[in-house]
Amino acid sequence: MIENDRDLVRMSSQEVLQLKTGDLIFRKGYGMVSQWVSTYLEHGTYDLTHVGIVMVRPSGVFVAHALSSKKMKVNGVIIQPLNEFLQASNPENILVVRWKNYSSAMDSGLWSSVNTYVREKIPFDKEADYDDSSALYCNEMIVKLWMNELGLIDPPKNSIENKYRFHNLSVLYEPSSTDIIFSTFQRYDD
Repeated sequence: MIENDRDLVRMSSQEVLQLKTGDLIFRKGYGMVSQWVSTYLEHGTYDLTHVGIVMVRPSGVFVAHALSSKKMKVNGVIIQPLNEFLQASNPENILVVRWKNYSSAMDSGLWSSVNTYVREKIPFDKEADYDDSSALYCNEMIVKLWMNELGLIDPPKNSIENKYRFHNLSVLYEPSSTDIIFSTFQRYDD
């Protein structure tokens, strides 16, 4: 429950210092929608239900993500301080990965695209319609940025691959494409 975990430290200051713009931060939230996603949609290695993009600025570390929250009065793409993002995270379900083919030369293009989404007030895609870019859900935003803006993901070969890509968070943390930077998950392969 979020109230019981509010004061728990999710990442130490040393761990936060390791983060770079373009890292992807995954979490499992507390709400009913997170539980539904965990049960019915996400079947990857980790029990995760939401993802955002780490954005490091001189003023701090932020997370860009698409969110719908009545409690926070948010419906769309936002840039949120890392600590606020982490407060909505189950402390045992956090993962940060870095794409192997992401480079700091991509930072300005990433910032520009994310700021455009925020400025245009792109709403959260409650229908999960990945063919319609007028609204975005969390991993849809990232897959579209990684595929269309940054060229980090190849276009899909067919409609089945396309649907899988947009409906599975695990596509964004595949070991062949990413390195784990931070994880609260216990490793079982040691």
